Amino acid sequence: MVSFRVALIALAAVLVSPGSRGQVALVADEEFDYITGALNGRNGGTGWSTPWAWTYTSGASLAVVGSGLSYSGLSTGGGHATWSSGGNGLSEASRSLPLVNSGVVYVQFLGQFGATSGGGTPNLRFLANGTLTGGLGGNGGTYGEFVSILDTGLNAASNGSSSSSASLANLNLIVARIDYAANETRLWTNPNLATFDYGNPTGHNAIYTGLAPAFDTLMFITRSPGAIDEISIYTAVPEPATSAAAMALAAMVAFGARKRLRRRAG
Repeated sequence: MVSFRVALIALAAVLVSPGSRGQVALVADEEFDYITGALNGRNGGTGWSTPWAWTYTSGASLAVVGSGLSYSGLSTGGGHATWSSGGNGLSEASRSLPLVNSGVVYVQFLGQFGATSGGGTPNLRFLANGTLTGGLGGNGGTYGEFVSILDTGLNAASNGSSSSSASLANLNLIVARIDYAANETRLWTNPNLATFDYGNPTGHNAIYTGLAPAFDTLMFITRSPGAIDEISIYTAVPEPATSAAAMALAAMVAFGARKRLRRRAG
C-alpha cells in the first residue's frame, strides 16, 4: 500500500505536470465557406459575435474565392479570403468574438502575406475594445520580410526574438500561443501537426516576452497578394488522462486518511 505521504507527493506532481499530449477546446473558427464576392457582411463559422465588417473604407473589403488554402495534416474546407483591388490598394476585414484575456490561448491560421511589408501592413491584428493590442505578420523594419509577433505599435522586437525565419511571401501555417499568466507570446511557423503538442509545445520559432495581447476583435489588413484561411482560436484544457490520474490519487489519499482515522479511533 502506498503511504499517505508518498500519495500526496504523487498527487501534487500529477496536478502540476503538463501531460505528454495536450488538448485544446475550440473557441472560434472560420473556413470562409461562402460564395465568391466581398467578405464584408459574411457570417459563417462558429464562436463569433459579429459578421465580418469592412471598417477601413479607404481601401476595399477582402474578397472570398472558391478554393481553400491547404497544409499537410490540416483539415480544410470552403474557400479563403484574399486581397481585392480598390481604394488605396489595401484590403481589410475584421470580426469580433467574446473577449479573450486569460489562460493559454492559441491563434492558428494559414496566411500568405506578400513579399513586402510596411505602412502598417500586412498582418493579422488583435484589438480589445477598439484598441490595438498586438499582431502577427509584418510591418517593415529590419525583420519586415519575416512572419513576426508584433507589439501594440505593430513593431517586431528590436533584438529579433519575435521574428521567425518564415518568409511573408510564402504560404505558412502560423500558430501563436498567448500565455496571459506568463505574459508572453510564442510563435510556431509550419509545425508538423502530427506531433505538435498543444499542451506542452517545444521548439518555438519566435517569442515576445512581456506581450500577451487580449482581444475581442481580429483584423486582417493586407496589400496584394495577401490571403488568409482556416482561422482557429483554441484554449488549452487539462489532459483527460492527467485529470483521471489526479482523481485516482486523490481517492487513494482520502482512503489512507480514513484508515488512519479508524486506527486512531479503535
